[in-house]
Amino acid sequence: MAKAQEEAYAAIAQTNSGTGAKQIQFNFTITKWSTQDDIKQLGAILKEKGQDALLDELKKLDAGRIRTLDGTGNPIAVAEKWQDGDQTVITMIGARGMTLFESKYRGRTTSTDYPFGFLQVRLNAKGEGSGKAVAAAKIKYDKEKDSVRLDPYGNGATPIINVRPNK
Repeated sequence: MAKAQEEAYAAIAQTNSGTGAKQIQFNFTITKWSTQDDIKQLGAILKEKGQDALLDELKKLDAGRIRTLDGTGNPIAVAEKWQDGDQTVITMIGARGMTLFESKYRGRTTSTDYPFGFLQVRLNAKGEGSGKAVAAAKIKYDKEKDSVRLDPYGNGATPIINVRPNK
């Protein structure tokens, strides 16, 4: 991993549950950028050994942290940044924190089969933008297409709005 100049952002997740829409403020800080070699190595682990081996490897990595304003948050394992035209795209993946209930009843609940969290934002030149998050996902290798697929748990991606640098 390449050492990054620390980048910190504030954002809002727009969740929609049975009780209605809710906005959750959170921050994310990136301390290291994953290189293309890092990404290829992780892809090889997924391809050869599967999701559980990838999860074990991600738990060893530390590229930053995502946290709500009142919590300790979850570590970011992989952080990648690239340009798409005039926008900067930042993608982050990590092992998600499981609740005590999920951990205790592992194997009895399907949510434990979705151990990854994903966040991707698109930023303008000022570092402001929006994105999407998946709180619980599987990461699968598709042999036929020779590609990696993110399979979200539940309703899919949560919209992320009002992303801005955290100074």
